Amino acid sequence: MNRLFLLRQALRRKAPSPLGALARGLIAGAAGAAAQSLFFKLTEKWRPEPTRLPRGEGKPEGDEVSNLEAVASRVGEGLMKRGPLSDEQRSRAGRVLHYLYGAAWGGLYGLVRESFRIPPQLFGALVWMTSENLLLPLFRVAAWPNRYKLREHRYALQAHFAYGAATAGAYAVLRDFGPIPLRAVPGLIALQAWAFLLRSPPARLWRRRQPWTRRIIDGVLVQKAALA
Repeated sequence: MNRLFLLRQALRRKAPSPLGALARGLIAGAAGAAAQSLFFKLTEKWRPEPTRLPRGEGKPEGDEVSNLEAVASRVGEGLMKRGPLSDEQRSRAGRVLHYLYGAAWGGLYGLVRESFRIPPQLFGALVWMTSENLLLPLFRVAAWPNRYKLREHRYALQAHFAYGAATAGAYAVLRDFGPIPLRAVPGLIALQAWAFLLRSPPARLWRRRQPWTRRIIDGVLVQKAALA
Protein backbone atom coordinates (compact mmCIF):
# COMPACT_ATOMS: atom_id res chain seq x y z
CA MET A 1 0.00 0.00 0.00
CA ASN A 2 1.15 3.55 -0.73
CA ARG A 3 3.07 4.74 2.33
CA LEU A 4 2.48 8.37 1.47
CA PHE A 5 -1.24 7.67 1.39
CA LEU A 6 -1.02 6.17 4.87
CA LEU A 7 0.98 9.17 6.05
CA ARG A 8 -1.64 11.50 4.72
CA GLN A 9 -4.44 9.58 6.42
CA ALA A 10 -2.53 9.65 9.71
CA LEU A 11 -1.89 13.38 9.57
CA ARG A 12 -5.20 14.47 8.13
CA ARG A 13 -7.85 15.90 10.41
CA LYS A 14 -11.26 14.33 10.65
CA ALA A 15 -13.70 15.61 8.03
CA PRO A 16 -15.80 18.47 9.42
CA SER A 17 -19.50 18.16 10.11
CA PRO A 18 -21.94 19.63 7.56
CA LEU A 19 -22.41 22.66 9.79
CA GLY A 20 -18.65 23.08 10.13
CA ALA A 21 -18.19 22.71 6.37
CA LEU A 22 -20.89 25.33 5.78
CA ALA A 23 -19.29 27.78 8.23
CA ARG A 24 -15.85 27.31 6.70
CA GLY A 25 -17.33 27.67 3.23
CA LEU A 26 -19.03 30.95 4.09
CA ILE A 27 -15.76 32.42 5.34
CA ALA A 28 -13.84 31.04 2.36
CA GLY A 29 -16.42 32.44 -0.06
CA ALA A 30 -16.07 35.91 1.45
CA ALA A 31 -12.30 35.58 1.05
CA GLY A 32 -12.85 34.58 -2.57
CA ALA A 33 -15.01 37.66 -3.12
CA ALA A 34 -12.19 39.81 -1.73
CA ALA A 35 -9.75 38.13 -4.13
CA GLN A 36 -12.09 38.84 -7.03
CA SER A 37 -12.31 42.51 -6.03
CA LEU A 38 -8.52 42.61 -5.94
CA PHE A 39 -8.43 41.03 -9.41
CA PHE A 40 -10.72 43.74 -10.76
CA LYS A 41 -8.57 46.44 -9.19
CA LEU A 42 -5.27 45.05 -10.50
CA THR A 43 -6.58 44.45 -14.03
CA GLU A 44 -8.68 47.60 -14.37
CA LYS A 45 -6.56 48.99 -17.21
CA TRP A 46 -7.06 45.79 -19.23
CA ARG A 47 -10.78 45.57 -18.59
CA PRO A 48 -12.65 45.48 -21.92
CA GLU A 49 -15.00 48.30 -22.81
CA PRO A 50 -18.53 47.23 -21.83
CA THR A 51 -21.10 46.75 -24.56
CA ARG A 52 -23.57 49.61 -24.92
CA LEU A 53 -26.96 47.96 -24.98
CA PRO A 54 -29.99 49.55 -26.67
CA ARG A 55 -32.82 50.80 -24.48
CA GLY A 56 -35.01 47.96 -23.31
CA GLU A 57 -32.19 45.44 -23.00
CA GLY A 58 -30.20 44.79 -19.86
CA LYS A 59 -31.13 46.40 -16.58
CA PRO A 60 -33.68 49.25 -16.40
CA GLU A 61 -31.31 51.27 -14.17
CA GLY A 62 -28.98 51.89 -17.12
CA ASP A 63 -25.38 51.02 -17.92
CA GLU A 64 -23.96 53.67 -15.59
CA VAL A 65 -25.13 51.59 -12.60
CA SER A 66 -23.22 48.37 -11.88
CA ASN A 67 -25.03 45.07 -11.60
CA LEU A 68 -24.45 44.86 -7.85
CA GLU A 69 -25.65 48.42 -7.32
CA ALA A 70 -28.78 47.69 -9.35
CA VAL A 71 -29.61 44.67 -7.19
CA ALA A 72 -28.86 46.66 -4.03
CA SER A 73 -31.25 49.40 -5.17
CA ARG A 74 -34.01 46.91 -5.85
CA VAL A 75 -33.57 45.27 -2.46
CA GLY A 76 -33.30 48.53 -0.53
CA GLU A 77 -35.90 50.58 -2.34
CA GLY A 78 -38.29 47.92 -3.58
CA LEU A 79 -38.16 45.10 -1.04
CA MET A 80 -37.21 46.98 2.13
CA LYS A 81 -38.98 50.26 1.19
CA ARG A 82 -36.04 52.38 2.35
CA GLY A 83 -36.65 55.15 -0.16
CA PRO A 84 -34.25 56.34 -2.85
CA LEU A 85 -30.65 55.40 -2.10
CA SER A 86 -27.89 57.91 -2.64
CA ASP A 87 -24.98 57.00 -4.89
CA GLU A 88 -22.77 56.39 -1.84
CA GLN A 89 -25.36 54.19 -0.14
CA ARG A 90 -25.93 52.23 -3.33
CA SER A 91 -22.19 51.70 -3.80
CA ARG A 92 -21.74 50.57 -0.19
CA ALA A 93 -24.73 48.23 -0.40
CA GLY A 94 -23.36 46.79 -3.64
CA ARG A 95 -20.05 45.94 -1.97
CA VAL A 96 -21.84 44.25 0.93
CA LEU A 97 -23.95 42.28 -1.51
CA HIS A 98 -20.82 41.21 -3.38
CA TYR A 99 -19.37 39.62 -0.24
CA LEU A 100 -22.67 38.05 0.79
CA TYR A 101 -23.13 36.50 -2.63
CA GLY A 102 -19.56 35.22 -2.65
CA ALA A 103 -20.02 33.80 0.85
CA ALA A 104 -23.22 32.02 -0.21
CA TRP A 105 -21.45 30.26 -3.07
CA GLY A 106 -18.59 29.45 -0.71
CA GLY A 107 -21.01 27.82 1.71
CA LEU A 108 -22.31 25.63 -1.10
CA TYR A 109 -18.72 24.79 -2.06
CA GLY A 110 -17.96 23.74 1.52
CA LEU A 111 -20.90 21.34 1.62
CA VAL A 112 -20.14 19.79 -1.77
CA ARG A 113 -16.36 19.74 -1.24
CA GLU A 114 -16.61 17.10 1.49
CA SER A 115 -18.24 14.64 -0.94
CA PHE A 116 -16.67 15.56 -4.29
CA ARG A 117 -13.27 17.00 -5.16
CA ILE A 118 -14.08 20.04 -7.30
CA PRO A 119 -11.15 21.73 -9.08
CA PRO A 120 -11.06 25.46 -8.25
CA GLN A 121 -11.24 26.38 -11.95
CA LEU A 122 -14.36 24.27 -12.43
CA PHE A 123 -15.99 25.80 -9.36
CA GLY A 124 -15.25 29.33 -10.60
CA ALA A 125 -16.56 28.47 -14.07
CA LEU A 126 -19.80 27.08 -12.59
CA VAL A 127 -20.34 30.25 -10.56
CA TRP A 128 -19.67 32.35 -13.68
CA MET A 129 -22.01 30.28 -15.85
CA THR A 130 -24.84 30.29 -13.32
CA SER A 131 -24.53 33.93 -12.28
CA GLU A 132 -23.48 35.85 -15.38
CA ASN A 133 -25.30 33.79 -17.98
CA LEU A 134 -28.48 32.70 -16.19
CA LEU A 135 -29.43 34.48 -12.96
CA LEU A 136 -28.53 38.03 -14.01
CA PRO A 137 -30.44 37.87 -17.32
CA LEU A 138 -33.44 36.19 -15.67
CA PHE A 139 -33.72 39.02 -13.13
CA ARG A 140 -33.04 41.67 -15.78
CA VAL A 141 -29.78 42.75 -14.19
CA ALA A 142 -27.91 42.03 -17.43
CA ALA A 143 -28.68 41.03 -21.00
CA TRP A 144 -28.42 37.48 -22.27
CA PRO A 145 -24.89 36.22 -23.03
CA ASN A 146 -25.18 36.56 -26.81
CA ARG A 147 -25.42 40.36 -26.44
CA TYR A 148 -21.87 40.72 -25.10
CA LYS A 149 -18.48 40.46 -26.76
CA LEU A 150 -16.29 37.40 -26.34
CA ARG A 151 -13.56 39.37 -24.57
CA GLU A 152 -16.09 40.51 -21.95
CA HIS A 153 -16.99 36.89 -21.23
CA ARG A 154 -13.31 35.95 -21.09
CA TYR A 155 -12.54 38.71 -18.59
CA ALA A 156 -15.49 37.76 -16.38
CA LEU A 157 -14.47 34.10 -16.49
CA GLN A 158 -10.91 34.98 -15.45
CA ALA A 159 -12.29 36.96 -12.51
CA HIS A 160 -14.30 33.93 -11.44
CA PHE A 161 -11.22 31.73 -11.77
CA ALA A 162 -9.58 34.03 -9.22
CA TYR A 163 -12.65 33.71 -6.99
CA GLY A 164 -12.67 29.92 -7.29
CA ALA A 165 -8.96 29.56 -6.54
CA ALA A 166 -9.10 31.87 -3.52
CA THR A 167 -12.24 30.21 -2.15
CA ALA A 168 -10.78 26.71 -2.52
CA GLY A 169 -7.48 27.78 -0.98
CA ALA A 170 -9.11 29.54 1.95
CA TYR A 171 -11.39 26.57 2.59
CA ALA A 172 -8.45 24.16 2.53
CA VAL A 173 -6.58 26.32 5.03
CA LEU A 174 -9.57 26.52 7.37
CA ARG A 175 -10.24 22.81 7.04
CA ASP A 176 -6.71 21.54 7.63
CA PHE A 177 -5.27 24.11 10.01
CA GLY A 178 -8.25 25.53 11.88
CA PRO A 179 -7.76 28.86 13.69
CA ILE A 180 -4.41 30.37 12.65
CA PRO A 181 -2.74 33.78 12.83
CA LEU A 182 -4.04 36.07 10.09
CA ARG A 183 -0.47 36.80 9.00
CA ALA A 184 -0.09 33.16 8.01
CA VAL A 185 -3.15 33.06 5.74
CA PRO A 186 -1.50 34.39 2.53
CA GLY A 187 1.39 31.97 2.84
CA LEU A 188 -0.88 29.00 3.51
CA ILE A 189 -3.12 29.87 0.56
CA ALA A 190 -0.01 30.10 -1.62
CA LEU A 191 1.05 26.68 -0.32
CA GLN A 192 -2.29 25.20 -1.28
CA ALA A 193 -2.08 26.77 -4.75
CA TRP A 194 1.42 25.34 -5.23
CA ALA A 195 0.21 21.89 -4.19
CA PHE A 196 -2.62 22.10 -6.70
CA LEU A 197 -0.22 23.09 -9.48
CA LEU A 198 2.01 20.13 -8.65
CA ARG A 199 -0.82 17.82 -9.65
CA SER A 200 -1.16 19.28 -13.15
CA PRO A 201 0.23 17.18 -16.05
CA PRO A 202 3.08 19.62 -16.91
CA ALA A 203 4.16 19.72 -13.26
CA ARG A 204 4.15 15.93 -13.06
CA LEU A 205 6.54 15.75 -16.01
CA TRP A 206 8.72 18.42 -14.38
CA ARG A 207 8.80 16.51 -11.08
CA ARG A 208 10.11 13.39 -12.80
CA ARG A 209 13.23 15.29 -13.80
CA GLN A 210 13.92 16.48 -10.26
CA PRO A 211 16.28 14.76 -7.77
CA TRP A 212 14.67 12.00 -5.74
CA THR A 213 14.83 14.08 -2.56
CA ARG A 214 12.84 16.87 -4.19
CA ARG A 215 10.33 14.37 -5.56
CA ILE A 216 9.74 13.00 -2.07
CA ILE A 217 9.20 16.48 -0.62
CA ASP A 218 6.78 17.46 -3.39
CA GLY A 219 5.04 14.09 -3.15
CA VAL A 220 4.41 14.47 0.58
CA LEU A 221 3.15 18.01 0.01
CA VAL A 222 0.74 16.86 -2.68
CA GLN A 223 -0.50 13.95 -0.56
CA LYS A 224 -1.08 16.15 2.47
CA ALA A 225 -2.59 19.18 0.73
CA ALA A 226 -6.36 19.55 0.93
CA LEU A 227 -6.51 20.33 -2.76
CA ALA A 228 -4.80 17.03 -3.65
